[in-house]
Amino acid sequence: MLPGTFLDGRYRVLRKLGHGGEGELFVARDELDRCEVAVKAQFPRTFESTKTYASAAFALEDELERLTFMRHVPGIPEVLGDGYYGRHRGRYIVMELVQGDTIASWISDHHPVPAAAAVSVVAQLCEILHGVHKEGYVHRDVSAKNAMMQPNGKVRLLDVGISGPIGEINSDPRGTPGYAPPEQYDNKALLTPQVDVFSLGTMLFAMVGAELPYSGLEGPPDATTPAFPNGLRAHMSNTLQSLALAMVSIDPGERPDLAALRNYLRPMLPTPRCPASPKATRPDPTTPYRLGLSLP
Repeated sequence: MLPGTFLDGRYRVLRKLGHGGEGELFVARDELDRCEVAVKAQFPRTFESTKTYASAAFALEDELERLTFMRHVPGIPEVLGDGYYGRHRGRYIVMELVQGDTIASWISDHHPVPAAAAVSVVAQLCEILHGVHKEGYVHRDVSAKNAMMQPNGKVRLLDVGISGPIGEINSDPRGTPGYAPPEQYDNKALLTPQVDVFSLGTMLFAMVGAELPYSGLEGPPDATTPAFPNGLRAHMSNTLQSLALAMVSIDPGERPDLAALRNYLRPMLPTPRCPASPKATRPDPTTPYRLGLSLP
């Protein structure tokens, strides 16, 4: 898809943002509502047969179905439209364009992230995931690259492309390396919300620590493998450290469930009307809590 492409007589493609496993991401202008939107499009056809290229659109079809099913979940981008483009009829989805930076970029700018900011990010993602799980899905791809922070400090969760129904067999064993728990690579395991809890714990260590849990291992970890064989180097209290280590337990049954996690995090969050820290990040994810804004 090239800049200038006009989709459905409404969306004018402006520029490319990047790409993922299922397609390319663009910024487009909605000529009817006069605002910018995001377009996720199937990769252009190269040498595939017509049948093979058509089947490659199934991943976007699945994502569209999940996004539509989760349309009432606050914090997940809204679907605005979908269709086909080009003479080979590549599939595309039009979504709300989330303004801001990825959490990965924000971490890079502020690492190590202050504990209050890190807790605020995880707590906001907990609220979004509560909605995802309530709809009967596991996100399966919570990572620093799949979450964004808006200028007002609110966090959004992107890319539900590999999400799956709670309780189903994990027939699609994949995820973001470093963030996905071991059971996510087991095609005989059941999908549970504890998958997302592990990813949240990993993100917490990504923000405040020097490395991700279980990194540098020569083989897959087991129940006796410590998360940090060479010792943990992180800027966090003992209470937060204990919680984070429980979140990344190899055994899903040893991880706190999302409800318990939300309760554990609540006392660690900034209170309404408390002043911003002189060392606050920009954007500052503590802002919604300090100002008493609705979340997510």
